[in-house]
Amino acid sequence: MSFPFGFGPLGRFFRPAQKRQIEAGGGGRRWEGAGMLHAPQTQTLAARGAAKARANAAYLNNPIANRAIEVWGSTLGKGWQVRSYDRAANDAFEDLIRPFMLPLARALVRDGEAFVQLVVTSAGQLRLKHLAADQIDPSLTRDLGGGARIMAGVEYDAEDQIVAYHVLREPPGSTFTLTNETVRVPAVDMLHIFDPLFPGQVRGITWLTPVLLKLRDRDEASDALLMQLKVAALMTGYISDPDGSVAELLGTTSEGALNLALEPAMMRILPPGASVTFSKPGDGLAQIDAFLKAIDREIAAGLSLTFAMLTGDLGEANYSSERVGLLEFRRRAEMLQRNLIEGQFLRPLWRRWIEVRTLAGELPAGPAAQAELRAVRFVPPGWAWVDPKNDVDADIAAINAGLKSREEVVAARGRDIDEVDEERARDRATMPNGGNQQ
Repeated sequence: MSFPFGFGPLGRFFRPAQKRQIEAGGGGRRWEGAGMLHAPQTQTLAARGAAKARANAAYLNNPIANRAIEVWGSTLGKGWQVRSYDRAANDAFEDLIRPFMLPLARALVRDGEAFVQLVVTSAGQLRLKHLAADQIDPSLTRDLGGGARIMAGVEYDAEDQIVAYHVLREPPGSTFTLTNETVRVPAVDMLHIFDPLFPGQVRGITWLTPVLLKLRDRDEASDALLMQLKVAALMTGYISDPDGSVAELLGTTSEGALNLALEPAMMRILPPGASVTFSKPGDGLAQIDAFLKAIDREIAAGLSLTFAMLTGDLGEANYSSERVGLLEFRRRAEMLQRNLIEGQFLRPLWRRWIEVRTLAGELPAGPAAQAELRAVRFVPPGWAWVDPKNDVDADIAAINAGLKSREEVVAARGRDIDEVDEERARDRATMPNGGNQQ
């Protein structure tokens, strides 16, 4: 009688070994020491302070970290344009936000979050106040009862909505922190900009988190390389003297040891039996450049930047690879521009700004006018051309094929189409024959 494979009298000898199918959830020696986040919302909050302090130090002391923050800061914080039916309101709002955009973007990347308090002055004007991240008291956590609570300075009601922020009067470390007290600021007067990585995350964490340890390792490796190069410049020679004949060499004697000077173009003849051995402190320097570049690539990947953007090194770049890398970077940057800068900062600020100006009688209060003002568009900063001729030709072809509008193309350049059309009209008015080519 035949049996299927694995069954019958001999089945127990041929049964395949059982293996856990999901290795990520398995155990064993390969997973020893691996980190795990069982409660990422709580653990990111606990790590926020130390990670932020290290990122601040790296920003000022580490050139790679400084460049990464500046690249992202200039990408997110470069001038935005406002487009509503009221050109004067657009210009006034742009003047309001312009000084805050780059510092806010830097803080978002470096600290992981940015806070802007909206203050209405006695004259009825809206003023922006950029707060340090730790000025929203991270140590203040308590249960308020009935489902309400304060988490790291952020107050929630029973319906899990943010209702207030608890702000220290002075930033931590300032002269007056001995008498520092917390002020409750309603949520309507505070803008909190950060990229939540996990559901329920209360505070942001620095964007340098994945690479902070790698940045430190890279910095130490660079310092070790510099020290190795200094040592390599100190060539040391050792003379072996089996039969004691070195005494015949001319030199200076110090504490019973003979010191021989080596000078350019000098030749010395050693006595029979003597030999010279030189130290080689520079061994391995040929591989250090490739090693540092490998670390830089890991850091660039952790920061969603290309290697060339992070280091400024274009030695290995070519047109095709850089274009592909820039396109991927732009997709992520545009997502962050829309979700963070526009969604969490510009739009709520615009709504509050027009409310304050309407109450002050500076904007029309009618429903139609208010609806038109709220239908605002924000134009993000444009991108520099990678290949101007081909890019323009592609845009022209897309417009002619009906795949893009002129407004979309102009907005992608970071321009306002109304301004472009006005400039073109002025050009036509001042050029011979209305600007027509003969």
